[in-house]
Amino acid sequence: MKRKTEQLMTEGEAILSAIRQVQMQLECARNSFEAVTDAALIDSYIYQIISLQKKYEYFLRTAKEMGLTHGYQKIS
Repeated sequence: MKRKTEQLMTEGEAILSAIRQVQMQLECARNSFEAVTDAALIDSYIYQIISLQKKYEYFLRTAKEMGLTHGYQKIS
């Protein structure tokens, strides 16, 4: 039982880490989008932002399914 709890905590930490990483990537992509003027680069950043938003939604959904909230795992 203890081992399963430890494994869930490790998985949960990985999910939360991935969420933070995607948030930073989104911020960088949005800042870059605001800074460029070339049409091809604008399109590139639009696709990158959309892709990162989908990834962010996936990790949020996974965290919710695991019962993770604000960096802490719910204990039942």
